[in-house]
Amino acid sequence: MSGKGIEYRRTLTACNLAGFIQSATMNLSPFLFVPLMLLYGLSYTQLGFLVLVNFVAQFAADLYFGWPVNKYGYKPFCIGSQAAIVIGLALFACAPWIAPGHEMIVLAIATVIFSAAAGLLEVLLSPITKTIPAENSEANFMIMHSAFAGGIFAAALVTTLLLRALGNDMWQLVVLAWALLPLYNTFQFIRAPMPEIVPERERMKAGKMLSSPVFIVAFFAIFFGAATELLIVQWGSTYLEEGLGLSKIVGDVLGLCFFAAMLAAARLLYAKRGAGLNMNDLMIWGSVACIVLYVVAAFAPTVWLVIVAFGLIGFCSSMLWTGTLIVAADNLPHTGALVFALLAGGGDLGIAVGGQVVGWLSDVFATRAPAGEDAAQYGLKMAMFVAIAIPVLSLFCQIPLKKLAPHHGRPATGAAEPTGAAD
Repeated sequence: MSGKGIEYRRTLTACNLAGFIQSATMNLSPFLFVPLMLLYGLSYTQLGFLVLVNFVAQFAADLYFGWPVNKYGYKPFCIGSQAAIVIGLALFACAPWIAPGHEMIVLAIATVIFSAAAGLLEVLLSPITKTIPAENSEANFMIMHSAFAGGIFAAALVTTLLLRALGNDMWQLVVLAWALLPLYNTFQFIRAPMPEIVPERERMKAGKMLSSPVFIVAFFAIFFGAATELLIVQWGSTYLEEGLGLSKIVGDVLGLCFFAAMLAAARLLYAKRGAGLNMNDLMIWGSVACIVLYVVAAFAPTVWLVIVAFGLIGFCSSMLWTGTLIVAADNLPHTGALVFALLAGGGDLGIAVGGQVVGWLSDVFATRAPAGEDAAQYGLKMAMFVAIAIPVLSLFCQIPLKKLAPHHGRPATGAAEPTGAAD
């Protein structure tokens, strides 16, 4: 390993943990949907609103922080993001004590705080891991995003097991326990060195980037690609429990954990063995596979087939977010953190809109359930069916993206273990 690699090992470790924290934070509330419904009488529409707030806040952070990060560097924002997540999670947990009977207001405010911090991390982590000097920076990038998938896995498994052990009425303690991780990582970032930002005189002008066909198509590609991937995380738990009648522990542990494990496995596999593979083709065929798998998830005759479909969606959608960032950044060089920020904003917006639409459709279809059908189950199943349109639109974006932003790949030889891979 080079001297540069050793120098940045702590940085990569902190970034990988931050990716884990970002994912666990932004995906934590969906695993609390059932307790929140039972304890405070929240509707599917209100829960969908929390999803909307979550990703709109991330989108706003993505849009705002790209310019300040380019100006002031990575370090102060890395530290601040972790502190803000601690504050947001603490406020979320205290909502029933702060505003009894009006919990939704505090839950929404808290969601804005920790979600904006999570959005800021997307502005930071991708360019840091992509630009740290290394023989295989693309692999470092994928490993960090594998940590993101690990956060989904842990949010599902740990949250579900803790709720089962403590009871739904102790969900606040679960949230406070999650706040300990960003508190620890704050001090990790304080001690971590950071790569230099691309100097302003060398950066592509923002107007030129925004008007580029590559950026425009990539924005819509990540909009629908992110929704394809994370809609399962946002609504999968509730779909398995309320729509298909599984217990929470079975639905979350087998369904969502399987999804997250396959998502992480695909990204790690690419990091280790992806040399020579064309990212554009992976994204196109991944979108095609997700179309088929969404149909299976909506109409499968057994719940176990739905769980298998969720896992395969995780594997097949794994490149839709990360791959779009890679091909766009490679074809729009010298943009600093800005291209990552704005494209991450597109992904967050896609998840926000998709999550809200699914929640709204579930309530609409529930009111129109045929006689003899369970209204909640019917509403969720029909919403899942309509959601098939999302991977279809992802495919329609990936095809022109291949022509506009071809992936040049990394060399098939000399692909040493990425810096910090052991972490």
